[in-house]
Amino acid sequence: MRSWIIIWLLLFSCTVHGQSFSSSTSGNVDIYSVLNLNITNLSGVVSFNTPNDYFSGQTINNSATIAIKSNVSWQVSVSAQSAYFQPMTTGASTNMPASVVGIRRNGSSSFVSLSTGGVTLKTGSRGNAGTSGNTFDIDMSLSPGFEYNGGIYNIGILYTLTQQ
Repeated sequence: MRSWIIIWLLLFSCTVHGQSFSSSTSGNVDIYSVLNLNITNLSGVVSFNTPNDYFSGQTINNSATIAIKSNVSWQVSVSAQSAYFQPMTTGASTNMPASVVGIRRNGSSSFVSLSTGGVTLKTGSRGNAGTSGNTFDIDMSLSPGFEYNGGIYNIGILYTLTQQ
């Protein structure tokens, strides 16, 4: 009888171990639109020292590099943060408009005059900064003419990256 109980326990033990159970799970992954703008300023202070600087204005090629990282199509716009330059020294004019500054993509033929309303600078598609077209240089043109007093001036330039 004792042998019979041991055999029966071994069979029961094998039967329990022979069963299997399975389960599954699922999950969601949230992927959001990502837009990243990085601007590297390559130029410093622009000085007007000669009459020719005032007469012809100055063009600063490759004044900055813009790099875009995005998983959606995008658009970069440029605008001035204020309608007029801020005079930083006594005697500087208070009425020099933002429009004395022009911005363009390097290689483009014409400059866009700055204003407080955004103007499209470039559009592109998804990719990182290494993707063709997602990194580009900009040129700046400054033409104040002879209409404003000498002094130090400041103006903020706003680059806006939006989903297209």
